[in-house]
Amino acid sequence: MLLLGAIFLVLGAICAGYGYMLNNDLEAQFTSLMQHGTTNPGTIFIFIGIGVAVVGLLICVYAITRKGRR
Repeated sequence: MLLLGAIFLVLGAICAGYGYMLNNDLEAQFTSLMQHGTTNPGTIFIFIGIGVAVVGLLICVYAITRKGRR
């Protein structure tokens, strides 16, 4: 289970990094999202990557705490 969490963390980081690479300026993208409701597709990759990384982190924490109880 810990391995699965680590894989999710790595995939999330890769996805978010790809999104940052697509966006020229993250602050400009955020401003565009708040004012116009539209963004560059890279922003979607950033949000997905952060979500996957958070899930991976939660899985890792669960696996470590479960292993500690045994």
